[in-house]
Formats: sequence, C-alpha cells, structure tokens
Amino acid sequence: MRRFEGIFAVMLTAYDEAGEIDARAMRHMTDYLIRSGVHGLVVLGSNGECPYIDHRRRKNAVDSVVEACAGRVPVIVGINERGLDSALDMATYAEDAGADGLLVALHRFYPLDEEAVLGFYRRLAEGTSLPILYYNFPTHTGLALSPQAIARIAAEVPSVVGAKETIFDVEEVRQLVEAAGEGFSVFTGMSFNLKATMEAGACGAICPLPNFVPRLVLDLYEACRGGDGERAEALQNEVYTYAPLLASSPTPHAMQKEALRLMGHPVSAAVKNPLPPLTPEQAEAVREFLASKGMV
Repeated sequence: MRRFEGIFAVMLTAYDEAGEIDARAMRHMTDYLIRSGVHGLVVLGSNGECPYIDHRRRKNAVDSVVEACAGRVPVIVGINERGLDSALDMATYAEDAGADGLLVALHRFYPLDEEAVLGFYRRLAEGTSLPILYYNFPTHTGLALSPQAIARIAAEVPSVVGAKETIFDVEEVRQLVEAAGEGFSVFTGMSFNLKATMEAGACGAICPLPNFVPRLVLDLYEACRGGDGERAEALQNEVYTYAPLLASSPTPHAMQKEALRLMGHPVSAAVKNPLPPLTPEQAEAVREFLASKGMV
C-alpha cells in the first residue's frame, strides 16, 4: 500500500458564473501547484468547501484535477460524508477516475463510539483498493478519537495508511506517531505547527498555504527534514505571518480565492451557499495584506 509524505496542497474549488466547477481554473491551479514543487494535491478537502458541494460537482472537480495532474504527483480526494453509502459512492468514483488516495472524515450527527467508527472505515476500505488517510478534525466533524483509537483503526484496517491531524496539540500528534508505529504517515493539517509536528514525528503537512507561497512551505519542510533547526525556526516564523490570509474570517474560503485572483490566477471569489460571500472590507484586507508582502 502506497505511503504518502511531504507537502500536499489542499486546493480551493473554483466555480464559474453558473456555479458549476470551473474546469479551466482547476486545471490551471493543478499545473501551477505541481510546477511549484508540491509533493501532492488534495481536491475536495475542507479548504475545498466539500460539505457544501453536491456529488455531481464533486465528481467534476475530481475529473478536472486528476486529468490535469496526469500522474505527476499523487492526487488525494477528500471524502466528507455522514454515512457509508455516500462515502462509498465518492470513493469508488475517485478510484475509477484515477485518484491515488482518499482523505476520509466522518461527520458525527448521532453519537458514535469507537466501534462504530472502526466499522465505517472497515466497510469503506472493503469498497475500494485506494489507500486511506484518517482525517482527524474534531472541531469541525464533531468526532474526537484518541490517538490510540486511530492507531487501532490503522492496525485493523490495513488500507488506513496515515492520518491528517488538524489539531493544535503537538503532543497528541506525537502520541499518534508512537501508537501507530513505523510506516504510518502522520501529517499536520496546518503549516503553522509544521516544525513542531515534524520534530514529533510527522511526515509533512496537508494544508492550504502552499496555494499562495508554495516555496516557503516547501523550504520549511526541507529544513525540518534536514535537521536545520535555525533555518526551520526562521521559516516557521515567516509562515506565521500568513495567518491573516487563512484565519481572519470564520470561513476564509472567499478571502483565499480573492488572494489567488489578485495574484493573477483565473479564480473567482465565489463560494457555495451557506458560506458567506466576500465583503468589500474583506477584499480590501486581502489586497492590503498581499501588498504588504509584495505579492501584488
């Protein structure tokens, strides 16, 4: 089963004026990110508005990215569902389309214990031959498993080859690395704690920031991997300065898209309802931030 590592960019999902997937923009961003040096791509992650896109459009997004990628780097498809049937539908489509892996989050509506979650991942793995990353994002999914419970899922479901940990607790990341053992790929879900999590045993990041400054995040990864602590510290501090772009709104998708537009990419700031659209104040804040960085 394939092992993933490095810096994976979580792509934004682009729409045309009719609200359909903008295949041209998705192909453009795919090529741009690959040429920038990222080790892989995630389409339909949380940064890609996955919970608010219907399956038809999700499948169109998968097709656009996989075709544009043409095998140059791994493409991982985000699966964010509340039930097995719809998760299997997207998983089998992703496999048939030529994706390389799945990033699977289980959203909780009813209470779910560890056995129920294990059963979900087991059944999903039976329906696809693709490797699976467990997506641990408790603030958004409402599902919080211990590192030991996630490690148990990996042990009992061999297709679960890693996890994305979108949490701030570095010690929890360390515990998962130790509990899951060698060969299990633990990613941080953000670039802001990349240095600390790699020191704890993480193998990289699956995060949004490479959409804007891929070289900065890649250089930080290489410094961490090479043990250059002083350079890594300096680069991590520089990464912190990009927090306003990613976290200045409760739903920053429109702001990120506006940043891409201002940087010259053919992406509109449109987002899917009920995400709030870009306000004039937010648009100006994005422009001012990019100008302060010399990016526009």
